[in-house]
Amino acid sequence: MSLFVLLPAYNEQESIRPLFKRFQRLQQISNMDIELILVDDGSSDATAETALEESQSLGILLKLVQHPKNGGLGQAIKTGFRTFLEISQEGDFLAAMDCDNTQPPELLIKMYDTMIAGSYDIAIASRYRKGSKVIGLSKFRELMSYGASWLFRIAARVPGVRDYTCGYRLYNRTFVSKLDMCYGDNLFTESGFACMIDLLLKAKVLKPKIAEIPMVLRYDQKPTASKMKILKTITRTLKLLFKNLSSTPPTFNQQETARIPLKIGNRK
Repeated sequence: MSLFVLLPAYNEQESIRPLFKRFQRLQQISNMDIELILVDDGSSDATAETALEESQSLGILLKLVQHPKNGGLGQAIKTGFRTFLEISQEGDFLAAMDCDNTQPPELLIKMYDTMIAGSYDIAIASRYRKGSKVIGLSKFRELMSYGASWLFRIAARVPGVRDYTCGYRLYNRTFVSKLDMCYGDNLFTESGFACMIDLLLKAKVLKPKIAEIPMVLRYDQKPTASKMKILKTITRTLKLLFKNLSSTPPTFNQQETARIPLKIGNRK
């Protein structure tokens, strides 16, 4: 079993060094086979060069994928999922998390142990479970996230989920393959931060077993300003909610072959 960690990155040069050192420690204390998949989404700084230097210096396996220009979080996540399906094997796991050093890589041990013990499809690092804490985030951002959580819990509930917007998740490869089979190249259609909500709503159709693990989010450790466009994110989130309420959930036939698989779709 190998653990692949997807890191979508846009101008995260300053975050790479402290984050990669944490992954080195995680590898030492967990005895996991860890490989990072860093998707450099058109950075204008030395994100890619720093990642390569640090991975070689620290002895961390790194798969670097570069976009020629910035396409947004959704496109970076899409590339990361596609890359994972190409280089992984059955029985592997994919973690997706921010590259800004605000989320604790060490939590992956508990997320993995929980998934194995309960045969879960997805584990989410949650800000809304007992023991969770958020440090350094603006009150407005906290309120926005909390409001989205309650909106979706009431209007578009996904069993087992309270934190719909957090991108720090661990996926079983078997479930990622099912998503690929069902949605193909249409799995990621949101370019911005709303892509994480969209992914959960699409996964809901397959009735995944989901666990949430309390997380301490350290936004005070973020060295650069947030890249979230708040008004655009709110607008896209509300559109997703209304779309979910007004549409009929799709049904999938395993024999269908019309969709383009994510793992080979739009390859450049």
